Formats: sequence, C-alpha cells, structure tokens
Amino acid sequence: MTAGPLIHIGPESPADDALAALFRANGHAVACHEGGRLAADILYAMGQGTRPLRDWPKARLVAGLYRHKPHWRPPLEAWRCAAFLRERLPEARFLLTVPPPDAWALWRAATPARAAGGHPAAALPPRWQADLEDHLAAMRALFAGDPRLITLDLSATTPADLAARLAPDLALPVLPRRRWPLPDPMAGLGALADLPDTPTAPEDWAADVARFCLAGLDPDAAGGPDGLSGFACHWDGTLAGRGAVTDAKGAPRQMTLVTPPGGRAMALTREGRPFKLIRAEGVINDILALDRRDPVWIDMEDSRWFGSPQGDALVRPVLCHNRRAGAVNAVLWPLPDQHAVGLPGFDPAAPPDDIPWEEKHDRLVWRGMISGSEMRDGVKPGAASHVWLARLAEAATPADRDAAWAGLCRTNRMAFLRAHQDDPDIDAGIVLAHAFRHFADDPLIAPYCRPRMGPRDFRAYRYQLCMTGYDHGSNFISGLDHNGVLLAEEDGWQVFYSGRFRPWVHYIPVARHLTDLRDKLAWARAHPAECQAMSRAARREAANLRDPAARRALHRLILDGLAALR
Repeated sequence: MTAGPLIHIGPESPADDALAALFRANGHAVACHEGGRLAADILYAMGQGTRPLRDWPKARLVAGLYRHKPHWRPPLEAWRCAAFLRERLPEARFLLTVPPPDAWALWRAATPARAAGGHPAAALPPRWQADLEDHLAAMRALFAGDPRLITLDLSATTPADLAARLAPDLALPVLPRRRWPLPDPMAGLGALADLPDTPTAPEDWAADVARFCLAGLDPDAAGGPDGLSGFACHWDGTLAGRGAVTDAKGAPRQMTLVTPPGGRAMALTREGRPFKLIRAEGVINDILALDRRDPVWIDMEDSRWFGSPQGDALVRPVLCHNRRAGAVNAVLWPLPDQHAVGLPGFDPAAPPDDIPWEEKHDRLVWRGMISGSEMRDGVKPGAASHVWLARLAEAATPADRDAAWAGLCRTNRMAFLRAHQDDPDIDAGIVLAHAFRHFADDPLIAPYCRPRMGPRDFRAYRYQLCMTGYDHGSNFISGLDHNGVLLAEEDGWQVFYSGRFRPWVHYIPVARHLTDLRDKLAWARAHPAECQAMSRAARREAANLRDPAARRALHRLILDGLAALR
C-alpha cells in the first residue's frame, strides 16, 4: 500500500466503527469521525481550496466522514467529497462500502441525520435511498478503472476480504469480527412510527413576529461600527470560498462558503473558532436554506446595547438575537444555538408537562449560572459577573479576595441567591457552566451551588422564575411551558418572540432586580385560577415557536423587510 491513508467514502453506517476496530486491532493509526471534525475539515478545505486532513498525518484509516450534530448546523457528509479528496490526496486509496440500500435508509431514520434532513421525517428514507444510488453511480464513474478504489458489498463480503485486498501492503491479520455489521431497519421503523405532530402557528404569526423584529428600522440614522462586538460579521451574499464573510473592519473571517456534492450551499466556520462566530454561521445558513443570498450584517454577541440611548448608534441594520426595547436598526433574529426548532423549549417532540397544578410544590424554583451584572440605579448595569469571578480566581491577597467577592455580591443573580438562600418558599441555586466548574470548590460560592435539574424536576414546582442574565433570561420559554406559571423579570431586553408574550396574560411580571418578587409570589399563591389561565395561554403561544414552516416564513419576511431598504 502507498504511504497514504485508506479513506472510507461509503455512507455513514455501523461499518465505520467496524473498520476502525479492525485497523486498531492491528496496530494502525485511525481517524474515525472525531466528533464530526473530519467532515468539517474536509469541507472547509474544499471551500478554501487547500489540502484536507493535515491534522491527521499518521492515520492509515480515515472513516466516519459525517456530522449531523448539532442539528441546527448544516449536515456534513464529506464521504460525498471523493472527487476533491482524490485530487488533493493522490497518495490515498479509497474504500466504498455498499450497505443494503433499503435497510440503510430506514436505519438512518433513527440517527441524528433525521433532524438534520431538512425534510419531513417520513419522506427521508426514500430520498436517502435515491441519494445513495446517485452516490454509488457517481463513484463508479469517478473511479472507472482506477485501482485506488476498493468496493465492498457489506452483505456479500467480510473483513477477511478487505484484508486480502490490502495485503501485502497493509497487514490486517487480526480480525475482530467475521462479518460486517449491517444497518438495522427496525430502529428506523420505530422512530418513524413515533413521530410527533408538528404544531401549526396561526396564519398571521410570522408576519406579526417579523414586524416586531423589524421595529426601529431607520435608513437615515447616523452612526457607525463602534457598537459592534468583536464577533460581528458581514456577509456579502456571495458563495465565494474566501472573503465572503468579513469582520467589522473588512478583514476576512475564517468562514467559508461551500457547496458539497449532493448538497446545498452552506457557510462553515473553521474548527476551533469561538462559538459566537458559529452563531453567525448559523444565521447565514438560515438564509441559504431559503435559497436567498441577501447580504447582511450580523452580531450574535450577548447584551447588545447598540441602537439604544445607552449604546452606540447604528448606521445600518444589524441582525442580532437581543436588543433593548426601542433600539434603532437592531433587527432581531432567532439565536441559532438556543432558538432553533428542535432545541429545548422549541422541540415539538418534547413531552408535555404531565404534573397537574394541584400536585406541584407550592414553591418558586430557579437554577442558573452566575451571569448578570452589577446592579445600578441607571439603565445600564455595572461590571459583569464574569469580571468579578475572574478577579476572585486571581486574587493574590485576602483584601483582593474580599473586594472581588463584594463586587460579585453586587451583581443581580448573586444578590438574589444570597437574599433567598434559606427561604422556605424559594428553591434557588447556582449551576455552574463547564468553564466555571472549578468555582464549585470555592468556599464562598459552594454554599449556593445546587445539582443540575432536568425538565421534569422544574415541572414539579408551581412557580418558575426567569431572571435577567447579561440580557433576556434564556429559560423564559421552558419556564412558561408547563402546568405552572412563570414569574419573569421585566428588564427591557427583547428577543424575537418577545412581542407575542404579554404580562398578566402569559406570565407574571416582576420588577427589575426582583424588588417585588415577594409580593408577586404572594399574589400567585392567592390567585391559582388566574395563574392556571396564564399557563394555558402561555403554552398555546409557545407551541407556535415549534412550527418549522412558520419559522422559515419569519426568516423570509425579515429579509424582505431589510431588502426593501436597500
């Protein structure tokens, strides 16, 4: 065998892991799936016109060339990119495995590929089967007469057959299994039989939400780029592999536009870039999914004050996931990694709350990270909690540590926790994000830490709290989508759905900094019928957020509104 790797260009299947086990059992280096990084590397290199797989120089087998998670990012199927790999890696050999097409297509319906399909789930297996046949035909044409291709029918061949084909260049004397594992169609049949009903939003829902998101547009506004974050992006609307996406100063972002074989155009960020840039990638892919090429400015950072009296003015519309009420040229767009259909709170497959009001704990519950900022009398808060956490971790003297702790205690969430630590009516606690998990060992913070809770744990309580973080509380939708009622802090922040939820209709409003929380909780306890009516209204409205067609219509109408200004 040549010095290059054997690259599996068959579709993802149980054969990927079997191939990896075979090579590892014989002492050969393997790169298999790598959490989707292999597929991302290949497609990014394809968009940039560079050599792929440079981070895996010792791999003798490269397999698992797909990524279907998270579902809000585009599905990557780099096993389709054989022509690019063949051109860029002339030393490589290629393995085309052929699973039973009908069984494979049904098996796939039970994998994350179902959520990434972009089509009704029941229509996917026949579509996938046709795609597989097209891929096999394309590979036969591409490699016609090329000895670098090995084709294996998984139903009719064995690992021993592959070992014989690769000998004597590559020794595979150890065979962990006698036959290749085949896709189990029964798993897919079960998944397809258990499909949830897709909610249908009212006919005017998308137009109403789009009007809210576009509120504040002013093509004549004076301003500049000063309010944009370091994660702001401009997409020029082209499909250029390089330079189509730039930062606020016009420098190219490490993001490519690429159209893979058998797929549609997509934006793809280089692996290892900050997740807030991947949010911008998600917005561009939302646009591409509509077959649109609208040039846009995007800033998916949190806590966007631009366009408001407390922030810098915007000279042009900017897509963002949060804004201050009344902001000018700050156009709301669903946050891809929190608001996409299928994510918690927006998932039509999520089971409804089955705990009736009467059986819930008569207490208020909250869990969350120590986000938020230092409380001040003015509209804009002071230093963010992560600043005080960093100072606490870096404190060199007891005095420095005391000062950092005092600053953290002035932030809104920490102040709430300290005020209600032993409150019998309120079950509140910190759940630290992964990057901050070491603070659980800090004796100042440890007393406020609590175990993580799942949806059913929260639903055991009648009252949930949505508290301001750096901007709008991220648990707003999950907090009102149960048979209890949500108490939500009125903080002046808006997200794309904010216009659909009204105080005293869908939730109980709480004053800024929770100054009247006690009074509002007492009111809720004294008015169970009104609370249950709010809960029913909130759940009906929240269901509209799970309609994929309505979401696409919303995206289209927002883009139409921006296009009308150009």
